[in-house]
Amino acid sequence: MISRRSFCAAMSAFVALAALPAAAADKLHLAIGQKGFWDAMVVPAGIEAGIFKKHNLEIEITYTAGGAETLQAVISGSAQYALTNGTTGVLSAFEKGAPVRIVSNESRGTADAFWYVKADSPIKSLKDAGGKTMGFSRPGSSTHFMAQQLAKKSGADIKLVSAGGLPATKTQVMSGQIDIGWAVPPFVLDDVAAGRARIVARGAELTEFKNDSIRVNVVNADFLKQKPAVAKAFDAAYAESIEWIYNNMDKFLALYAKENNIPIEVARASVEFYPKENLTPYPVGGIQNQIKEALETKQLSKPLTEAQIKELVVAPMK
Repeated sequence: MISRRSFCAAMSAFVALAALPAAAADKLHLAIGQKGFWDAMVVPAGIEAGIFKKHNLEIEITYTAGGAETLQAVISGSAQYALTNGTTGVLSAFEKGAPVRIVSNESRGTADAFWYVKADSPIKSLKDAGGKTMGFSRPGSSTHFMAQQLAKKSGADIKLVSAGGLPATKTQVMSGQIDIGWAVPPFVLDDVAAGRARIVARGAELTEFKNDSIRVNVVNADFLKQKPAVAKAFDAAYAESIEWIYNNMDKFLALYAKENNIPIEVARASVEFYPKENLTPYPVGGIQNQIKEALETKQLSKPLTEAQIKELVVAPMK
């Protein structure tokens, strides 16, 4: 039988513990390319669902126009994580000594992006686009990679142009500053449906890259070394957020529609472009393919060694 003295001591200890302040949340600053994109919504969805809070993480997000602009935030140390990075751009930065490490797949394959022209454009396909301009977001981005591959596949002499984000790209296409613009759902699909624009190329045509991690999530190497437990918590919260999205699709679509100011029916039309298996964090696939492409496009001066790849790709966190 527990004595009164023992009981009182235990209760006093319990009350003392309960009175202690909760551990302060770990604050993380993230750079994410292209606000409102389906895959760029993983962290906002996780925040909305309380997943990052459950892992004792407080998240601050800065949105960029993609490519090197996103990665630079981690290289400079102003952000701990950069999400939605084109893989070849990360390889190039790593070769130059940038303190970046790949912690997870962000998106496999190339099915989400497409390229379009004004409805009255004479261009019917990229084979007709010799001497014309074709936009992508920023150098080193996944759209840069896809545009390079699609242009090469077409056989036409196409001039690739960094056009920035989606609104800026659409303005340039519709005003005639560039001939072909890039987009992902749900953007521009309303113009296509209304006959104001036509799709002339799709990332899905690049079937040879369907299992490659075209975009990856990276962490600052110094932060990873100093706070591995926090990094592991972020990885777990990110993976849980993807599970939440696909297990709570109606809630996510409402969030996605609100973020992009579109009807829920338009939001629902985006689902087919983003199968869950393309977003699952592990494994990071096709690194050797991406190295090969980075060499061909001169983003790498020489192949990475096995030791370098092991240093760069730390996914999944142990």
